[in-house]
Amino acid sequence: MRSASAIENGTAVQIFDCNGTPAQDWVVAPGEGHVNLASTGFCLDAGMVPANGIGMKIWECFNNLPAQDWFYTSDQRIALTNQGLCLDLTNGDLTNGNLVQTWTCTDFDTNQIWTIN
Repeated sequence: MRSASAIENGTAVQIFDCNGTPAQDWVVAPGEGHVNLASTGFCLDAGMVPANGIGMKIWECFNNLPAQDWFYTSDQRIALTNQGLCLDLTNGDLTNGNLVQTWTCTDFDTNQIWTIN
C-alpha cells in the first residue's frame, strides 16, 4: 500500500519503495496465521476464491478465514495455508504501484521471495 490514508476493506496491496509509512508496516507471525497491517484490524486477504492472478487486498481480520490464513515458509515465501498458492510479485515488475497477487508456489521463483525484518 502506498499510504495509510487508504486503509479500508478492499484496498489493493502493491509494492512501493520503502518510505517508513504505517502502510508498509506488516506483522508476519511465526507459524500459521494472519499477516496483519500493524496497528490496524486489517489483514492480507486472498479473496473468496483464491487462484492464480488474484490481486491481494486488505480486509478486516477474521479468525478461521482461509483467505487470511498464511505462513512464512523456510525458503522465504508467504504461502496461503493448504492452498498451494504464494504471494507473488506480478510479472516480477519492481515498479512502484505494481500489485501483489497469488500464484502457484514455485521453488526458486524470485517473484515469491519476501524478506521479513
